[in-house]
Amino acid sequence: MLKVRNRWIVVIGAILIQIALGTIYCWGTLTIFVSPYLNEPKEATVYIFGVGLLTFAIVMIFAGQLQNKYGPKKIAILGGILLGAGVILSAAMTTFTGLLFTYGILFGAGIGFGYVCPIACASKWFPDKKGFINGIAVAGFGAGSFIFNYVIKALANPNNLETTDSNFISTISNNMPIMFIVLGIIYLVLVIGGSFTLNNPPEGWKPEGWNPLPPSEESGISGIEFERYQTIKLPQFWMLWATFVLSAMSGLMVIGSYSSFAKTVDATDNFIYVIGTVDFVLIGSLAALFNGLGRILWGKLADIITYKKAMLVMFITQAILMSIYFTSNINGLYFMFMTCAIYFCFGGNFSLFPTATADLFGPENLGPNYGVVFTAYGIAGFVGAVGVNIFVTAFGSYLVLFIVMSILSIGAAILAFLIKPPKTR
Repeated sequence: MLKVRNRWIVVIGAILIQIALGTIYCWGTLTIFVSPYLNEPKEATVYIFGVGLLTFAIVMIFAGQLQNKYGPKKIAILGGILLGAGVILSAAMTTFTGLLFTYGILFGAGIGFGYVCPIACASKWFPDKKGFINGIAVAGFGAGSFIFNYVIKALANPNNLETTDSNFISTISNNMPIMFIVLGIIYLVLVIGGSFTLNNPPEGWKPEGWNPLPPSEESGISGIEFERYQTIKLPQFWMLWATFVLSAMSGLMVIGSYSSFAKTVDATDNFIYVIGTVDFVLIGSLAALFNGLGRILWGKLADIITYKKAMLVMFITQAILMSIYFTSNINGLYFMFMTCAIYFCFGGNFSLFPTATADLFGPENLGPNYGVVFTAYGIAGFVGAVGVNIFVTAFGSYLVLFIVMSILSIGAAILAFLIKPPKTR
């Protein structure tokens, strides 16, 4: 048997990279400081987050193909340089347009180049544990915001001043440039350090004693390697893409609205619900951990019962949670549990969809193929980031929003049920 290095080294590197990339989800904490720093309303600054997610997804289209050509290490390093530069340059930006470019486009592009490389590389080292390893590889992305929510808060607002404090704006204005520089350096070290572990296994290598499942409709494995130009012509690709849009959009719109839902005020600016005073940094951090945990456990479930059955369980659970989420306004602990449960389901998208892509269209071209599948998340991410306020204003109710998101999750379940592996190119 061919002697190779310990394959778990790749997983360690993948986690380091994803911890840095996942800080895009720190926006909920960061916007508290960015909004007054730029003298812009939160409703406007959210477009920086939305553009970052959209850029992330668009760049992944090219990153998947490039990492196949040049190797995952080089493309991940490129991602680290762009990401670090984007955050460091944000220290010099004091306008919305400037930050939109550095923290939206450059930062998002860095994530796009870095994200697919550890997933594609780790999947080749672990064909026997695709879902589980995909989950671990991207768990750092979900958990990264747990760590850096506190780092950002400590750097920008070390004295823990309230937003109503007269010294709040002057304090954060002095601290924000330093915060961006420190964060950028940390992200740069994490991504480039992790990138050096990313080397594909030798041609023809497979784990000792592993016997792959045969292609079948039940397993959801096609057994055929599809090039990207072939994949995008298949109905199964578009069904999987639409499933991702529906599931991710429903999750993101709830995730993007839970704090504003809790802080709904009456005509006199008093909170309507008792959950308006809960600790949102704590909830956001716990939810990030559940997001990371969901990526691992849903991925593991896919290895046991197939990605298709795992998707059905996850989407139906998500639909039920969203249909009753409005009732969480009666109790802080109940609200925290429901929010974390939705994050737990949402996290599963990021292990189940790469697993489904590999099984349906072949593991060798996972990078390029998942790059185009992931554009679904770009669409869902942009709509989820900027659409909540539009939706609630239009319908005047978070209840309607949550019910519609539940319906979208049911739609995702129906599509997942209908997907069957392609039989020919």
